[in-house]
Amino acid sequence: MKRIFLFFLLALALTYPVGMARGQEGPTRFEVIRMKFQGNNILNADQLSSVVRTRQTPWAFWKFMYRIVSEKIGEKPEYFDPATFVSDFAQVQQLYKEQGFYASTVDTAFQVDVEARTIGITFLIKEGARSFIDSIEYKGLAQLPSDLQEEINEGQLIKLKDPSIIQNVSAEVRRLASILENNGYVEAKVHPPSVRHYASTNNVAVAFTFQPGPRYQFGAIEVRQDSTVKEQVDRSIILRHLDFAQGDFYGESKKVESERNLNRLGIFEASKIENKFASVSPANLDIPIVVQARPRPFQELTPEVGLNDQNNAFNLLFGIGYSHRNFFGGARNFSTRLRFNLQSVGGFDLSRLVAKDNLRDTTIVYKLEATTQLVQPYFIDNKTTISATLSGVLDKRKDYYIPIYRGRVGVTSQAATYTRTFYDWELEWIDPILISTLQSTSAVTIGGTRLYERQFNSILTATIQRDKRNDIFSPTQGFFHSLSVEESGLLPKMFGGLFGTHLPYAQYVKIAGLAQWYWDASNRKTVIWAARLHAGAAQMYGDSPTGVPITRRFFVGGSSSVRGWRARDLGAVPNKEEGGTAIAEANIEARWNLFQGSGSLWFIELDKIGLVFFYDIGNVWSAPAKIRTTEFAMASGFGFRYNTIAGPIRIDFGLRVYDPQQTTGGAWITQRKFFTETLSSMVFHIGILHAF
Repeated sequence: MKRIFLFFLLALALTYPVGMARGQEGPTRFEVIRMKFQGNNILNADQLSSVVRTRQTPWAFWKFMYRIVSEKIGEKPEYFDPATFVSDFAQVQQLYKEQGFYASTVDTAFQVDVEARTIGITFLIKEGARSFIDSIEYKGLAQLPSDLQEEINEGQLIKLKDPSIIQNVSAEVRRLASILENNGYVEAKVHPPSVRHYASTNNVAVAFTFQPGPRYQFGAIEVRQDSTVKEQVDRSIILRHLDFAQGDFYGESKKVESERNLNRLGIFEASKIENKFASVSPANLDIPIVVQARPRPFQELTPEVGLNDQNNAFNLLFGIGYSHRNFFGGARNFSTRLRFNLQSVGGFDLSRLVAKDNLRDTTIVYKLEATTQLVQPYFIDNKTTISATLSGVLDKRKDYYIPIYRGRVGVTSQAATYTRTFYDWELEWIDPILISTLQSTSAVTIGGTRLYERQFNSILTATIQRDKRNDIFSPTQGFFHSLSVEESGLLPKMFGGLFGTHLPYAQYVKIAGLAQWYWDASNRKTVIWAARLHAGAAQMYGDSPTGVPITRRFFVGGSSSVRGWRARDLGAVPNKEEGGTAIAEANIEARWNLFQGSGSLWFIELDKIGLVFFYDIGNVWSAPAKIRTTEFAMASGFGFRYNTIAGPIRIDFGLRVYDPQQTTGGAWITQRKFFTETLSSMVFHIGILHAF
């Protein structure tokens, strides 16, 4: 202990005389060029750094940007402050105690260069033996009902023989308090936990003490709808979407989830659930509730003009839609829409769309879609909806166009707070036509497999999604995971003959997974990292009459894929426009909020401008067995973002780092001439929202 104060006094002395002796106005400051931890085995450097305010100075480049360009772009130099360091030293000691290292010792060493005015800091750590939990006691919970005691015992966050970690003990206190609060014990008192360390065993005993108090329940439920709105929703619809009823045990989480249920209906502009009175009294264990809701107009006619990223390409969207949010009552939603997506914006010529032979024009890519849908909420329970959809699509690609007719029945369920499940049965009739001949392509075979032919498929799909992003449009932390399993051909195989149909159908199983992660490396939302993995495969089974339909195949390239190629312009397949039945992609982005907090310049809000650096890798193959690591395409580049209320508008420039399609040399970027070959093949993308 004496050693740390000797070092501190030495450092303190160094910060003053040098500058004062030279007649400077203030003390000399020493830049922290190095700060490290030595001797730590169990706790890593990131854990230790999280409690230390003294920071190592940034790289010279960032200091240059800070001093010369802008304080908002670079990072300022970090200097040694004795008072801050004494606090840091105490925090490191405290962290070790909170992690169960009661016998740990912490010391420091300084490396001071007076001439260069720099200082290096090393924390010298001896962790010692760690303490573990050898007894856990819950006091005051014995009088609780057996079901609550079972919930408490089954979900324990700490157990015997666990390391003694104060954070985990505190988390257990919060868990117990939440269980009580959400099961009617509104006035439960939670005392600070007791963690007693025994020197004889070097282990700890943990004790929790509670006073549950009286148990409250939901009282009368009053529904108030905005009286200024002409159209009102039936009171029974609102009540059945609540997660509680009069007489149920009171819980704040039930109110919050009930608000989510009402908002998911889409029929209310806003909904709020509150206690009728600000305080509760043991004299009356019923808590009356007020549900306030403002219905939206039931009927709406909506013209659409906009942009989207459909098919990983920039599209102009034109459309019109009609919706009825309370169709025949029950918050049933009926909608019908007509949409036209024009993808080949660069080569757009209105005369081509009305010309007699416009289907033969290979420069135009568009999709015309008419959809009618009916959504029934409260299917089985208030977390589940069922929908029926009919749609007709004319999908025009460069070499072909496909008339598609679909009928779909889907069930969506909110399985948990962050988890949703989807179950779909879809009947799909397609009849691809080659533009060159305007004839059905049923005779076309690729690698022995017939493609593009007329098909009538029955497709069953099950999907589970886990979404813990903190923002849908511009997440800075969290993740999104999705897994989908699709089957085609089982029902036609079993029952097709009963309906007298002999149209070709595909028999296959398809699995696709998507994972996205987001994290704030700077802890200041200056640089946000985003990563994405996407993989999938479709496998034929049985004696399938046809191949995997083109509407269900994988495609690579474009603004949300491998950005060194345009949409559907990449693939280790005979024809990229046909896609493949196996895909593997990975992307990583560094999203730099370039002018965070910089205000405005004229009409431009600078803090909404972002710069992105990305690296993409992936490809698509004609079969899972044909995946080769040498055929993974790679692209890198940069882009700009401008954040809007509906998400960022993005512009990306992608360069081909490795092009597996180059068979005559020059596959790697280092093997090509930079200006005449690499830059000339650079791909420019415009998109809406982040790439992922």
